[in-house]
Amino acid sequence: MRLLPTALLFFSMLFSLNGQARMYSTPILSEAEEMVVTAPEQALEITERYLEQRRLSKATNRPHSNNETDRSIRTPLNTVHAYLIIGKAQSTLGDHNAAWEALATARSMVEKNSLKLAELELLFTEASVLYYLDEDKQAAKKALETVISEIGKRDPKRANTIANLTFEALLLNAIITSETNHSAETIAQFDAVKNELGDTPELKQKTRYQIALGNYFLNEKSYERALSELLSAYWLASENDFAIQIASANVSLTKLYQQQGVLDKALQHANQAAEFYENFDLVRGLSEAQTLLADIYSQQGRYNFALVHYFNALDIEQLLDRTKNIASINVSIASTYLKLLRYKQAEEYVANAIEIAEKAVLTRPLTKAYILQGELAVITQMPDVAIDALKKAFGGAEVLRDRTLMLECLSRLSRAYEQKGEYQKALEIQRRYDQISHRSENRRQILEAESFIERQRVIERQLQLDDIERRQGENVSSLVEQKKINLFLLGSLSVILLVLILRHRAANQRLGELQDLRKALYTHPRSGLRNLRMLNDRLSNSLAKTSANFEQWYLGEMIHEPLSDKLSFAMFEVPFLKVVYLQHGYHQGLELERELGDYLASQISDPARVYHFSDAMFIYIEPDSVTLNDPDKMAKRIQSMVNDFVVHAKLDDVDDRLRIGMADYPFLPRAFTSINDKELIDILLMATSAARQACKAEQTSQWVHLSAIESTPAACFANTNVRKACFDAIGSGLIKVKTSASEGINWQTLHESDKN
Repeated sequence: MRLLPTALLFFSMLFSLNGQARMYSTPILSEAEEMVVTAPEQALEITERYLEQRRLSKATNRPHSNNETDRSIRTPLNTVHAYLIIGKAQSTLGDHNAAWEALATARSMVEKNSLKLAELELLFTEASVLYYLDEDKQAAKKALETVISEIGKRDPKRANTIANLTFEALLLNAIITSETNHSAETIAQFDAVKNELGDTPELKQKTRYQIALGNYFLNEKSYERALSELLSAYWLASENDFAIQIASANVSLTKLYQQQGVLDKALQHANQAAEFYENFDLVRGLSEAQTLLADIYSQQGRYNFALVHYFNALDIEQLLDRTKNIASINVSIASTYLKLLRYKQAEEYVANAIEIAEKAVLTRPLTKAYILQGELAVITQMPDVAIDALKKAFGGAEVLRDRTLMLECLSRLSRAYEQKGEYQKALEIQRRYDQISHRSENRRQILEAESFIERQRVIERQLQLDDIERRQGENVSSLVEQKKINLFLLGSLSVILLVLILRHRAANQRLGELQDLRKALYTHPRSGLRNLRMLNDRLSNSLAKTSANFEQWYLGEMIHEPLSDKLSFAMFEVPFLKVVYLQHGYHQGLELERELGDYLASQISDPARVYHFSDAMFIYIEPDSVTLNDPDKMAKRIQSMVNDFVVHAKLDDVDDRLRIGMADYPFLPRAFTSINDKELIDILLMATSAARQACKAEQTSQWVHLSAIESTPAACFANTNVRKACFDAIGSGLIKVKTSASEGINWQTLHESDKN
């Protein structure tokens, strides 16, 4: 038998044209086309019903169109397609006459309507039938050459139908060429098929190409290359669920593993093929699968299992009336009985095989049957019968040019002559056996060399893959390590960032607390103004800065007017703050004092400052004052602010008189460092006390300003009480006193109270 069963190969070729079904405007034809392989009877029934139920449209109505908007008619083009489907289905069913009758009708329709593309499709279908059904390779090849030639004349930018037809024609042409044993030409034909597939092939076509190429390598006994192509096709078909291609690949892989002696794998693929054909009730394919299973069981020595499958296949073939396969299965059954030493049954099936093969002129099955008949005759000591049968077998083997069958014939023929006693003849036969065997050995060595080269390529590719995998593993390890380092760095950075955020938050919190504490420390709790503590801290710095400026001026380091850096101080007492708590209560007194503090702070702009010195006493400071040497102006400003507050707060029953004591710094023009901040406050207290005395005496707001004359020596204030020194200096005229009081100030009274 052929490497693949005739029907199975024809199924594959017909199935490849199902791509055209998608272009049919009629779903009926698409459905029928898809059933040609798996259910040819149904495909035939559907197509015939389509032809019966629809009338043929006039040829003038666009015969080249397959668009059928009217469900009651069929176009000439779709009619041709319908007859092509019938021809394929009849060919699948093995009905030679019906297939050619359908194709003849299609040709008549094509010629009548000048359907050029349909003519090419028809010609290809005829070539397929000629090769697979009629086994006329020459006629099939001639038809294919015509198809390929006509397609080459068409526009390179062709439609899918033309592209598919080109692929199918090239593939079938390569398969036919492969049987001529011209390896270079065959490989060239398969390369043309591969080029037609292109860089992005249609997967089903690629699978079929790989199966056909794998079958060629298998027939050439180039097992490594066959295995590569067939396994690739098998997995590609499995991944894409191409059922027909999976079954075809399973059959081919079964034969490959069987020839290589890997019977377990062969049995696995044969069972998969048998399940597919049984599932779709494809008895023709099932017969082939059953035969393969029987061959494998026979090789394994499981002859009873082999016989069961042979008989199942024989029943199917007798039902299909396929003479060639019936004869071949009879030979296999006879061979199995011979191995079981059941010679009578073996002789019976050999006789059946010879009768069938002679009647149908089947050379290969007849040759094998004669070999078995000769072997049986040798075993049963009938050398003449054996010699006659083996000579006929050898003649058939020579016709087939099958060296394996020749060697089998010569081996048994030599034994038959030896059994008959004709040793010289036996020796001649043996020498001829050795010559053919030597040629076969040379052929085997060539195949082994090719196989070795192929294995070398496979090993080199494997080594390259291993090297790539090794480098990939190293890269992966490097990436993993780098990822770990990056993760560690990222984690460390995250921790550091988290610590910084927490520290920043803690610092902000501490800063806020510090600000709150600073505010509480330097702010008077009732008025909200700067308190005495801040005054002590800030005043010493201000005085130090002013002293430094004066020192630079005296040393000639400053060119601007030194008096511009003088500070004017005013201590004023607000009497109503002492009694407001008694008159209005504690809470209202607090509110009023806070309002006064806020109001004073809003009325004074930098660089002037105001401090809450004690309960009802405040200190106002102006640097570079415009009221310098004009204390009345400063006193009026302070009085104006307090009066405005009284009006603003709507205080009608309060005493708004003020007692204001004022002084400048530096206090001593020639000894500006001899009076410090605390001593200056003492001077202000003296002036304010004097203003209070005047206020009590005159019942109006009063102010007192103290200033030393230019010639006041610093010795007056050295190592002595500043208040006493001031009293003495006032008495001696070294300190000038300016006041708003009309009756003057009794400093002696103040001095006496200070002593007490």
